Amino acid sequence: MYYSLLEQYFHRTFLLLSVVSILFACRKSEGIRDESKPEQRTDSILLWADEGRNDKLSQKSRKLFLDKASRAIKSNTHDTLRIKYYSKLSIAYHELGDTVLFRKFNKKLQQLATSLDNKEELANSHWDLGAYFNLRAIRDSSYYHYSKAQTIFRDLGEIKTAGQLLLYMAIQQSKARAYVESENTTIKAIELLESVEDTLQLFYCYNNLGSVTKELDEFDRSLSFFGKAEELLEKFEDSVKTGYRRTLDNNIGNVYKEQEMWDEAIPYFRAALKYEDLKNERPRAYAQTLNNLAISRFFSGDTTNVLEELNEALQIHTLEDDNLGISSSNYNLATYYANIGDKQKALFHALNAIEKAEQSSNFKRKLESLKLLGWVAPENDLYFDEYARLSERLQIEERRIRDKFARIEQETDQYITQMETAEQEKQIFFGISIGLLLLGIASLIIIYQRIRVQRLRFQQQQQESNQEIFNLMLAQKQKMEEGKQSEQKRISEELHDGVLGAMNGIRMVLLGLNKKSDDSSMAMREEAIEKLKEVQEEIRSISHELNHAAYEKFNNFINSINELIKETTDSTGLEIAFNYDEDVEWDALTGETKINLYRIIQESLQNIVKHAKATHVEVAFQDLDNMLKISVEDNGQGFEVKKAKKGIGQKNIKSRVSKLKGTWNVESSLGKGTRITVILPYSIEQHEPGLLVNEEGELQEIKKD
Repeated sequence: MYYSLLEQYFHRTFLLLSVVSILFACRKSEGIRDESKPEQRTDSILLWADEGRNDKLSQKSRKLFLDKASRAIKSNTHDTLRIKYYSKLSIAYHELGDTVLFRKFNKKLQQLATSLDNKEELANSHWDLGAYFNLRAIRDSSYYHYSKAQTIFRDLGEIKTAGQLLLYMAIQQSKARAYVESENTTIKAIELLESVEDTLQLFYCYNNLGSVTKELDEFDRSLSFFGKAEELLEKFEDSVKTGYRRTLDNNIGNVYKEQEMWDEAIPYFRAALKYEDLKNERPRAYAQTLNNLAISRFFSGDTTNVLEELNEALQIHTLEDDNLGISSSNYNLATYYANIGDKQKALFHALNAIEKAEQSSNFKRKLESLKLLGWVAPENDLYFDEYARLSERLQIEERRIRDKFARIEQETDQYITQMETAEQEKQIFFGISIGLLLLGIASLIIIYQRIRVQRLRFQQQQQESNQEIFNLMLAQKQKMEEGKQSEQKRISEELHDGVLGAMNGIRMVLLGLNKKSDDSSMAMREEAIEKLKEVQEEIRSISHELNHAAYEKFNNFINSINELIKETTDSTGLEIAFNYDEDVEWDALTGETKINLYRIIQESLQNIVKHAKATHVEVAFQDLDNMLKISVEDNGQGFEVKKAKKGIGQKNIKSRVSKLKGTWNVESSLGKGTRITVILPYSIEQHEPGLLVNEEGELQEIKKD
């Protein structure tokens, strides 16, 4: 089905948007600081400011109160009072949506807090700016000011607030699709919030972890994090638990939906819809979940009332003037009609989805809809061309924001200046995008050809190295066979010259004494019998030597490694210690394992000789729970692993370890030497059992432990 190819990208964006919109629906969770603490009502300015924040009043009445408060602030007002007024008015105008007056009083608050060295109010001013840029989807600036506020609160010992702001920073990273960075920031927030046992914020943290790991396709981890959030939910009071429970049901349903596990997703969406009066109290959340449920049921094969539910969700989003929701509903309807073969209606809803996506600045939804149009109407190249341009533009934008996260110390004013020229840059971008696209394709082709040639050369070098090692092992085996033949010849000579000669002499003596019974003859017989005993012991000794030689393990592979170490020591003077687990049948390893392992040791020693300036090296082969652990450690000068450029030696080791389906790691630091560790599966050759002669002269099968 087309859905399996297209909907995966849609899920990633949709789940994150749904989690953020549900989880951070309340004012404080949007990143706005909480200024709802009760004040003494004797100060008229504070009284008017509080009335200006009263959301039960009309917008006009609230603005009148705030304007009255701002006019009442005199130039001769004491600084300690004025900073309090600025703080109240800054957050109040922000909540009212008056951008100009918010920026005005926020700037005054920041300047006065700096001059008075009032760190708490300075942090509050950055907090407000972080929330301001968040509402305008300027992720890097929002992250910057949240970070500024978080640093100040942390220095002031306000651990709970610092942890909360870390969560807001993580949310900005996730909105910018920097999911790995968001996960790391959220974990830092959890460390702070656990120390103060802030259950609510921890719940938000684990929800965010569930969302970002889901975006990274780590579905098991995502469900695990949502499970931890569910455990925290049990600590909530029953009066507030319901809404959070609904959020979890919706989020878990989306995890299964992302995996196209429709039957698993549907019960969670159904549960999320069952909460009392959800449709009336939170119509957007109701429509969003209904939209999820309907499309999940459609792809699970249950088409009953699916179209009615999709249209109901669209109607609610339209009544709510929710362009984001309207775009989502139109997209699902377009997908529905595309899959049942109604091309005209699919085109109609896809175009509506694009229009609403543009109005809500949801360019990712526009990208999805363009892709859907390319499938529904493949004869129209315009959809594909627009998709390609928008896709490249989004990638550039995401990289730019990620870079700004890494340069958080950059001043906000510099960023605002860049934003003023952004429109001009966009116009220029559209003019040269076609040329850049063609240039990029040509560059990719050239790079691909170069990489392909390098890969072929690398494979050829490895084959030559493998042949060299194989020849070396054959030569070693031949030496061992020559040694065995020499030992057999020695024992044969001992049997012929010693044992057989002695027995002939004794036989001649006994023949001569057969018919004699005098004392002298009796003494000679006894002497002959004693010599027979000596011959018997000699035969037994030779038999034991033969038996030992039959059982002895001539470890050809270990000898090859010893030869390599000896050659390295003789040529360089490097002191090398080699230890190996004698219980492991090293010669039983597969030929591929032995050849690649030999080459790994050789590469490691060559790297040490060339770069390490070491005097001592330890090579160790160990058995590790049916795995092989190979380590090479030197006492050389070391290096910084993260900064070092990987040469051909390390690339060779990586390639060989990969062939053996193993893992490897390099540990090093300046002045402390280097350790290379390789973990490989214990894979041996399968042979037929061998035979040997036992002490009684019978054939016996060799038994392996």
